[in-house]
Formats: sequence, structure tokens, C-alpha cells
Amino acid sequence: MSVHDYSEGGIPKTIEELKDYCDKNGFTSSKTRFFVGFNYQGPKAFGIYKDETTGEFVVYKNKADGTRAVRYRGNDEEFAVVELYDRLQSEIANQKLNYAADMAARERNKYEEADAYSSIKNFNINDYPLKSDYSSMSEGSSYSGGYGNEGGSGGKNPLGLVIGFIAMILSLLFGLAGVGGGGGGGYRSGYNSGYSSSYDYDYDSGWSSDSWDSGYTDWDSDW
Repeated sequence: MSVHDYSEGGIPKTIEELKDYCDKNGFTSSKTRFFVGFNYQGPKAFGIYKDETTGEFVVYKNKADGTRAVRYRGNDEEFAVVELYDRLQSEIANQKLNYAADMAARERNKYEEADAYSSIKNFNINDYPLKSDYSSMSEGSSYSGGYGNEGGSGGKNPLGLVIGFIAMILSLLFGLAGVGGGGGGGYRSGYNSGYSSSYDYDYDSGWSSDSWDSGYTDWDSDW
């Protein structure tokens, strides 16, 4: 426990001081699910209040299913307040850590998607020459547009079919990429604009937004 009073930079030691701390830092109950000085009955909540009947201070956690785990019940207000304060600090660290991990994953996915598209766009089949026996085919072996004889049976050549299929897909991709912007430039502009917009929105709706109930908190444990 801090040896300094709350007014001197110490940690809160009374319910009123903890309320003031939360107010100053924007830790509203609707955002954090921490209810200071209130016996909240709904699920997914931490809280502290004074039982006016017994005069005891109660620190509690309401789990996801609505059941309550009482962390402390007694007459020591400072101990009760510090219990909830410590849990609040732990939750702040938990929210920040998980939110940072999510943001890192989004950044990684963004660049992986961009690299994947770049690889497809820059693919040139001429850079990967295929060695085959087509050049040694006799004039009597019918070969045209990816079809040919297989041992003189007149069947279709599977390698020619695969090459033709890949060429068709690449042509479609490049054609769609150029719509409305002239080749790859149109795609790059649309990609950056769309991602930037969603990125900003997701950032604003992160751990510091109106709710911390984002799946990071273990609501099934007792504390």
C-alpha cells in the first residue's frame, strides 16, 4: 500500500477517492465494467460498495453467467479499495496488451495481403521457362493451343491445360485491377483508402473506447 495520501499522489484508499481517480482518468463504469460505490447486479462486472445494513465493505466480481464471487467482505475500507484498485490496474494492462497484439496482427495481415497481390501482379510466365519435348515433336504430331498427342493417342495434354488455365486467371485479375484506375494504380489507391478508413475506425473502437468488454477479460474466474 502507498505511504502517501491520495491527495499527494498516492493510491486511493477510500471509495470516494477511488471514484475521483476513475473520474479523472475517464474510467467510467460503462467503459471498464468497474462499479465503484455501487452494488451492480448484472453479469460481467467488478465492484465495491458499502453494505448499509452491516456497515461492511464488499468487493465483488459478477461472472459471465451472472453468479457473484465475493473477493472481500469486512470493515477495512482501505484494504477493500486497494483490492479493487489493484484489479483495475491489472485490467488496464490486460486491455492494452491484448489490444496491441490485435493491432500488430492487423498490420501483419495488411502487409501480407499487399505482398501476395504484388507477387501475383508481377508474375511473368516467361520468367519461368518450361522444358518440354514439344520442340522435338515431329510435324506429324498434332499440337495446337495446349493440346497434343499423348503417345499418339490424340488425347489432351494436361500441362497445356494447366498453363492455359493460369494464363486465363492472370488475365482476369489484371483486367479487374485496372478497372477505374488504369492498371495497378487503381487497385493500390482503392486498397490504401479502404484500409486506412477501417483502420482508423478500429483504432478508435479499441481498448480506450466506450467498452472494454472485448473478449480480453476472463469473466469465468473468481477474480
